[in-house]
Amino acid sequence: MHIGNFELGKEKVYVISEISGNHLQDKNLARELIVQSALAGANAVKFQTYTAADLAAPGIRIPRGIDPIHDEWLKGRETLQDVLAGGGLQREWHAELKALADEMHIEFLSTPFSLSSAKFLVEEIGVKALKIASGDLTFYPLLDYANSTGLPIILSTGCSYLSEVVYSVQYHLADAYHNDRLAILHCNSTYPCPPEMLNLRAIQTLKTTLPEAVIGFSDHTVNTDWVPVGAVMTGAHILEKHVCHPNIRGGLDERHSIDTLELSTMIHHVRSAVKALGDGRKVLQDGEKHDRLWARRDPTDWLRPTRDGRDGKWN
Repeated sequence: MHIGNFELGKEKVYVISEISGNHLQDKNLARELIVQSALAGANAVKFQTYTAADLAAPGIRIPRGIDPIHDEWLKGRETLQDVLAGGGLQREWHAELKALADEMHIEFLSTPFSLSSAKFLVEEIGVKALKIASGDLTFYPLLDYANSTGLPIILSTGCSYLSEVVYSVQYHLADAYHNDRLAILHCNSTYPCPPEMLNLRAIQTLKTTLPEAVIGFSDHTVNTDWVPVGAVMTGAHILEKHVCHPNIRGGLDERHSIDTLELSTMIHHVRSAVKALGDGRKVLQDGEKHDRLWARRDPTDWLRPTRDGRDGKWN
């Protein structure tokens, strides 16, 4: 599976910097986050394409009194449309921001939340892949359209059962699945997600159940070391992380975001973990040659890699 020039599913990890609503409806801030994400080493930067009216009817009020921190964050936002208004990327900004991403050699992606948004991204903006949000795992018209485009598809699976994932792949994303165009991200749609709810072993479950797909992890924690590294060690080849500006806060996704400086640290940990995994072959490493000569009782042992000259075989 390829997104642009990047081949997924090999001995690499594709890192997506999820800006989402953390641009605060400020185009200059969105531009800066693209640049910072590229400098941090991310492979892609991702926004969300929708309007508040796409996702919520007018007048739906937000409940209060459940979480004091949540109530503080909701100050000045009375309805669901008020909340969502801070998230979606304005359509007139897409082409300019994609051009900037191309200039910075980072892929521009966005999650559509309607058929019209998906068609806009594919037919007008020219994205190289489509990201489908967890909530749309069963929005079959959107899956069918994504499947028909011939583009790579990245599907999140928060809030779902394995049977729902398999059904969507089998009946709505089969062409993408069988033609190396489908990536499936395990995630927990709790924002932020506590460690005991991560269930990283589900990554292996997805790999076993859907072996033709690239499997990854959409991370809703604010951890930059053991969680992303654990996901890689469990088999994730894509990591998606919510990201905000180091000095400008207040975005829709701030509570489950790391900043771009922390993103750089996370990417360093992830790249190091990939190197540490190696290729799985049990062979003599270059750094071991001196110790092999020093430690073996027979000094000629270090000259022959195996008993019969073939890796891992005996006569």
